[in-house]
Amino acid sequence: QGGPPPPPMAASYNAFTEMDVARVPRKNSVSRYTYAVAVAFAVAAVCFLAGSFTETGNMSLGMVNAKQSFGPITAPSMDRSVQCQGVRFGKGINDRISPQERRSRRKLSIRKKVSGDSERPRLTVFRSNNHIYGQIIDDVIGHTVAAAGTVEKVVKEQIADKTPKEQAEIVGKLLAERAKEKGVEKVVFDRNGYKYHGRVAAVADGARDAGLQF
Repeated sequence: QGGPPPPPMAASYNAFTEMDVARVPRKNSVSRYTYAVAVAFAVAAVCFLAGSFTETGNMSLGMVNAKQSFGPITAPSMDRSVQCQGVRFGKGINDRISPQERRSRRKLSIRKKVSGDSERPRLTVFRSNNHIYGQIIDDVIGHTVAAAGTVEKVVKEQIADKTPKEQAEIVGKLLAERAKEKGVEKVVFDRNGYKYHGRVAAVADGARDAGLQF
């Protein structure tokens, strides 16, 4: 109703287009020239190393030539003492399992297959750092038929000047003699998770020599 009339549409459009608009500054960026120089330097370095490798036939010698040209090259440390809590497959050993636990697993695996009864009891051995023991067991009734070990006074007198394997053979012979007195002629051998080697095998050999059938 009152006041000046509105300006025409063309005038308002021209006024809008002629306004000064602040320009947004661009971020600092690397120029194309810098990129080109970096790429050229990388290509030259690769060509130099490849030429050194083809000339010498050995990558180590090529690296030596590059080291002489560019100065000492520092490589990351390759320390072999790094301990990895992982599992090594194949013929490796799982570091997370102790030797005692591995022997317990072997022992249980053997006991699933080897068991004694009244006709053929089980001959089992146990060895420590200083002594070795043997038992003949009837697993059906849980009874020990005969036993012998290096801790016995009678055995100590016989093994005074013997080697550990000779001591184990004496224990095996004594164990077989005591088993035959109880009427046992045949046994099954239980290595109790140990390797069939050394003193364990010597006990078995001594029992065989004394007449037990395995």
